[in-house]
Amino acid sequence: MQGPMSTQAVAVERPPIAAQERRPALAGAWIVSGAMLVSGTLIYAFNVLAARVLGGDGYGQIAVLWAAMFLVVIVMFRPLEQTASRAIAERLARGEEAGSVLRSVSIVGSAFLLLLLATVTPVWGVLADRLFQGNNTLLVLLLVGVACYGIAYVTRGAITGARWFGGYGLALIADGVARLAIAAPLVIVASRNVAAAAVTIAGLAGALVPLWVGRRRLRALLTGRGGAPFPMRATVAFAGPASLIAAADQLLVNCSPLLVTLEGGAAKTAGLVFAATMLVRVPVFVFQGLASSILPNLTRLHVVEDPARFRRAVLQTAGFLLVAGGLIVAFAGAVGPEAMELLFGPSFATGRLELVLLGTGVACYLAATTFSQALLALDRGRLAASAWVGSAALFIGLYFTLAGDELARVSMAFAVATLADLVLLAAFLLRSQVSA
Repeated sequence: MQGPMSTQAVAVERPPIAAQERRPALAGAWIVSGAMLVSGTLIYAFNVLAARVLGGDGYGQIAVLWAAMFLVVIVMFRPLEQTASRAIAERLARGEEAGSVLRSVSIVGSAFLLLLLATVTPVWGVLADRLFQGNNTLLVLLLVGVACYGIAYVTRGAITGARWFGGYGLALIADGVARLAIAAPLVIVASRNVAAAAVTIAGLAGALVPLWVGRRRLRALLTGRGGAPFPMRATVAFAGPASLIAAADQLLVNCSPLLVTLEGGAAKTAGLVFAATMLVRVPVFVFQGLASSILPNLTRLHVVEDPARFRRAVLQTAGFLLVAGGLIVAFAGAVGPEAMELLFGPSFATGRLELVLLGTGVACYLAATTFSQALLALDRGRLAASAWVGSAALFIGLYFTLAGDELARVSMAFAVATLADLVLLAAFLLRSQVSA
């Protein structure tokens, strides 16, 4: 790809070795991961509160809302976040202005929201019935949530592209605190609408707080001079493959409750599946912090460093995350079912094997996503997208063809599909590095 999104090496004076980060792909990641742990704890607190207060059926609808909202948000807006993060990091490394990136991404995001509203309106009744048992308020809140988190994701892209990782951490904590604060009335009254409002509106706080705190810093970084304006076509060109990656990612990670619901399963079953996947997703919360720094840092490495250092940074990150995933597998095998009932209640009983398989899938997913970020930094988004789409198709196919109950099928399909994704992405990355 030519133009502003090009990642071809340029002559840039390298800093002294002593000044370089020891693990450049993870620069700033530990700040964000610490915030992500706090945010993850707040997310768990909200889900435990909602599950215990609303019961299996009520919590099942909240699980479907959560899954549907983040499926739409991440498919539409994570690519824009990544576009902003990568393009801003690249342009700042070259000494060019970055404000035009944010303008371009914001225009595309606004168009996405209008397209979503135009798509949902004609089939409003069908969606309300199939997803929320006719509850129109939950469908309204779904659209509100998409808008709020759309703003949040674009904001995160600007923050990480500017490498203000403390601001990203602030966004995560503000999001988690706001969700729990909005949900506080659940202590007194069991209301699905209150829980749904907490799920959807929290994203707005996660955008506004860092924008206000870092307004001077961001304005100074994004309004520099030099370089041609970032064209709209570059946003679309990069976001296209990234959208496919995001869609497949969400099908693997967040959409199990939707599969259960669309198959005709009970809301209580969807809630059980969602709770089981939540239990083993601690490393995913941590990785979201790491991922916010990996793409801009790898992009910068590709622009100003040598290929060997880029490759070493990718392997170190993937190895660290595989170890984290292995710890989750051990946890699931040792005390997984007991932890499920302790946290979510006796009606959320699960088998040990299912949780071990989900943990195995998480370990593979973390390493696969690291390789995917590396391919994006190398401008090999189409290769990454093909691996993710194939793995998501495998996941759906296995879910509907395997024998067993819903959780057993989800866990086996998830483990196999993420392993396939890891192998494909590793092969594509190796081929890209060899041909570079």
